[in-house]
Amino acid sequence: MSIRRLRAVGALLLAAVGASSCSLPGRVEGPVELTAIFDDVGDLVSGHSVQVADVRVGSITRIVLTEDYKAEVTMRIKDGLDLPRNSEALLRTTSLLGEKFVELRPLRDEDGDVVPADSVLVDGDTITKASEAPELEFVAEEAVNLLAGVVTNDLSTLIETGAVGFGGRAVELGRLLESLSVVSGSLAEQTGNIVGIIDGLDRATATLAGGSERVDQLLLNLANTTQVLTDNRELTLQTLRDLTRLARDQNEIVFQPFGDDLRRQIGQLDAILQIVAGQRHEVGVLVDWLATFTTTVPLGIPGDFAQVYGWFQPAILDDPQ
Repeated sequence: MSIRRLRAVGALLLAAVGASSCSLPGRVEGPVELTAIFDDVGDLVSGHSVQVADVRVGSITRIVLTEDYKAEVTMRIKDGLDLPRNSEALLRTTSLLGEKFVELRPLRDEDGDVVPADSVLVDGDTITKASEAPELEFVAEEAVNLLAGVVTNDLSTLIETGAVGFGGRAVELGRLLESLSVVSGSLAEQTGNIVGIIDGLDRATATLAGGSERVDQLLLNLANTTQVLTDNRELTLQTLRDLTRLARDQNEIVFQPFGDDLRRQIGQLDAILQIVAGQRHEVGVLVDWLATFTTTVPLGIPGDFAQVYGWFQPAILDDPQ
């Protein structure tokens, strides 16, 4: 091989090495693997998407349980996104009954601008801020804020302009809008309570889900009871008719002819009971004496028969107090 040909081969090798070194400007090309730790991932599974601003940029590759019983989620996203290191990972749902996904959201200030970070997320990094986005709370809060944003003055001109089309009821419509403004403002003030109600409903459904077997048994018992009542419908109706006839007969035979006597006797018995209740001590002494009498008299004539007479005379006893 000639010297000229050797020089040409060497030049080609140097060019190839230079080109390969230029294609790797300090980082490895390819997917970026990140991890985030959540308290609870719900029904998130491997294969679900990773999104940024509702754009799919990767997928979930692994979910494992940590030593402190949390969920470590590993995700793989495409390279070149240059997400700030202070980004957060939010566990969200595509819809009310849709699948879970992880959203990588850069931190933003009050004006909506991305807060700058010292560096970007690279392969192997762990996102320190991870939480679950309460979708239902967001929906409720946004709906209430939307209602609260309705201002009567903003629509007054439109109402006046279309007064003819509304049958000349501009005043009534204006009052209606004022009422709507008051209601929407009240709803906006109760955002926290509405969120609390939603949390309570969530806990209630979780409790019901935990006792699903007992609920199923309850429904089965209710179905059986309903079937028994259905099978014995005629018997039940006949029993109710008999009870109705019995009550009517009692009213005709007993209460109508003897009602006054029964009421008078009940009144007398009530008066007697009141007197007895007021003389509880005396009644107690009498009962104790009778018990002593019935136990001691037979001892005087053991094995024989005798007639014993007693004479009782009411008397006022001294106050035991």
